[in-house]
Amino acid sequence: MQDLLHAALAGVNLPYTIGLALVLLYWLSVILGALDFSAFDLDLDADVDADLDADASADGMSGWFAGALHFFNFGKAPFMLIMSIVLATAWALAVLGNHYIGGYQVGFALATALPILFIGLLAAKVLTAPFLPFFEQLMKEAQPVDYAGMECQLLLPASPAQMGQAKVIVEEDELLIYVKPVEGSPLLPAGSKGIVSRAAADGSHYLIRPLN
Repeated sequence: MQDLLHAALAGVNLPYTIGLALVLLYWLSVILGALDFSAFDLDLDADVDADLDADASADGMSGWFAGALHFFNFGKAPFMLIMSIVLATAWALAVLGNHYIGGYQVGFALATALPILFIGLLAAKVLTAPFLPFFEQLMKEAQPVDYAGMECQLLLPASPAQMGQAKVIVEEDELLIYVKPVEGSPLLPAGSKGIVSRAAADGSHYLIRPLN
């Protein structure tokens, strides 16, 4: 145990140890509820689009970089999960390599830093690949739904003065929303249909128009 601690705190391994400690601190914060699991997730496509809009004369580096990130499942799996695997793999390889091969020489540590990082990224890609459909579904459910223009069916009657409830079909899923007809509309009985116009100013319900 002392040998492992000595190796982990050796100068050539210290950057990896610090990175691993930060990852462990992140997961502890998630478990305790101080941080959200997706706190550091990125919208990779939006970031790349913003870069391209800001510099129309980009020479393709943004596209190449985005492609590399997608290859290693960034933007498809949670960012901190990928980084946890990368840093854990890199830490293990660095500690073992510097102890058994490099003799804690700075030159060896610098020469192996990029290969170790690449192996860590490959490990993250392999380990997260089976779970990508699950992550995709989670991300889809987490995104807010824009109900404007969608057809709904009243489950509870609604009028401009009385809030009702309606169901909306979104990608074969039945979602329930609170609704009121727009001003001037009659009472809409249960079973009648409407078109969602927009969200109310206070966000408590949606305004709908009767579907004739």
